[in-house]
Amino acid sequence: MRLKSAQWLVVCVLLASCDKVPDRAPTLAELKVGDKVKASGKWLMSVPNGLTRLDAPPNLSRHAVVAVHGYGSRGYEWVDALKVMGASGAQVYFFRWDWRRCPRPAAQALSEAIEALVKGDAEIDRLTVLGHSYGGLVAAIMAQDHAPPLMMDLHVVAAPLAGHEKLTGRCDFEGLSSAAPRANVAIHQWRTVKAQDGAFKSLERDPQVVVLSGSEVTRLPAMWNGRRLGHNWSVSWVARQIQSGAADRAGGSE
Repeated sequence: MRLKSAQWLVVCVLLASCDKVPDRAPTLAELKVGDKVKASGKWLMSVPNGLTRLDAPPNLSRHAVVAVHGYGSRGYEWVDALKVMGASGAQVYFFRWDWRRCPRPAAQALSEAIEALVKGDAEIDRLTVLGHSYGGLVAAIMAQDHAPPLMMDLHVVAAPLAGHEKLTGRCDFEGLSSAAPRANVAIHQWRTVKAQDGAFKSLERDPQVVVLSGSEVTRLPAMWNGRRLGHNWSVSWVARQIQSGAADRAGGSE
């Protein structure tokens, strides 16, 4: 017997077992922070590859936000950030992709997904792409090689743009070139403090550092709300900067 969403929640509580997630995509309202954030992250990462819309229809906003997760994501780092980005009323999409893929084919897939979105909704005239970690690298490659023609604000967060030892041999990828993104893309790099970032602190060099022509750069603080601001929670901090308009004032703060 197939359970409805409300029934699933009751069973989950009674059995004290929430290992399974509903066989549909969550909405932003259903994603929970606090002690529910990891369960919400698991639900988020259960969606199929490609773009999944999370805001509740009908939403006629002409602004679309596309979030691109990183390698091995468990989704929880996105829950708060997605809710923050959706608070403005924008359409919110989550791009689920196979992180076992090399960055250039993945960037092509992201470009095709965004292009299909824009063609399917001719009213969209503003696009914000937020890519985290490996997802930020994929999004940055898209900005240089495959960006759809719509004007796009691209934010790459804690992204190994200079390459990573895990990619060098497997994908023959030595890092992003210093070329400017396509003319319709404005790119902002958000770099964590390397010593505070669990994904990068053991590396000899900071893989986030690439000088991209025309891009803005902001170094994140080491602490936020009394806790270390590392790799995963960086995306939540950046989402707040974008929504507050701080991103427009932060360029060149590296």
